Amino acid sequence: MVVLVYWFAVVLSYFVQETHGQQCEIAQVCVTDITDEECFGNQVLKPDTHIFGCCPSCQPPGVPGPEEDQLCKPPANCSPDGRYAPVQCKGDLFTGRCFCSDKYGNRIFGQMWRSEASEMTCACSRRRNEIEASGRSAVTLHCTPSGDYETLQCDEGMCWCVQPKTGQPTVQPVLQQDMKHLPCYSSAIVGEQYLRKCESVVQAFNIIYQEQSEHGTNFLGNPITFCDYDGSYGPYQIKNGIAYCTDRQGEILGSWQTPSSEMAGMNCNCARDSMMYFPERGMTVTEVCLPNGNYRPNQNVGDVYYCVDTDGYPIELLNQWPTDLCASYA
Repeated sequence: MVVLVYWFAVVLSYFVQETHGQQCEIAQVCVTDITDEECFGNQVLKPDTHIFGCCPSCQPPGVPGPEEDQLCKPPANCSPDGRYAPVQCKGDLFTGRCFCSDKYGNRIFGQMWRSEASEMTCACSRRRNEIEASGRSAVTLHCTPSGDYETLQCDEGMCWCVQPKTGQPTVQPVLQQDMKHLPCYSSAIVGEQYLRKCESVVQAFNIIYQEQSEHGTNFLGNPITFCDYDGSYGPYQIKNGIAYCTDRQGEILGSWQTPSSEMAGMNCNCARDSMMYFPERGMTVTEVCLPNGNYRPNQNVGDVYYCVDTDGYPIELLNQWPTDLCASYA
């Protein structure tokens, strides 16, 4: 019982606390109506300077706050503390989507079509991203495709049930081998083991790499597998030194690829949209992809030239492409 109580406390703090390096440790967001106009004299409104580093307050100009380039700026969806909100939306109600975001506004796992995203929270994706950013690599929290929590969670040998929107535990955790006794366990959904196929492959490869390292060997052709937060295969995989765009089952998509030595910035957003997400809605991607599966930043329809962001959404309409061919948006 002592172990279970201890683990319940650990699990609870696992979801309600921020990772090391963030100031606020008691909440995910501060709700406040304070504005710059309420600051006296030369004071300015600074995020994360009040109530345990969670809320903004009026401070002299010299009081440090988040770095300027880390602050959220409209038209992005911003939290009252000046950070990027977990959910960022783009486009119209027909082709627009909402994506999960880290606190710096970078897209992370989790998306929904904008017309269906009114209750999207991205709580699981944001939390897992924070844990991995703190230095942990083997994180096995499972998120839904929209970034919410799956009701059954296991990590570090323990399993428990949670609320999908918040991740708050609803039962005391049990050892992973006893997860079938939890009320949120479903054999039809989970199966006999918690780890999904992609995660099991990564685990097996890690054992192989460790054994090779212990024997002083390292085969350059070893495949490298990446998994998404729901346990499916990530957008790209590396085989024989080539990075390929892949679907959720790890199957190669089209001919989008690049040498692994040149894959920096590769996201396969265009490849997956063209072969997966848009066809699933009966739609077609009209933008052009780069050979590595990313969206080409400079697009045109006849004489209409425009730049798109990394998710393929138009940013600026032009009479002609800029000299950098919209590379600043890539």
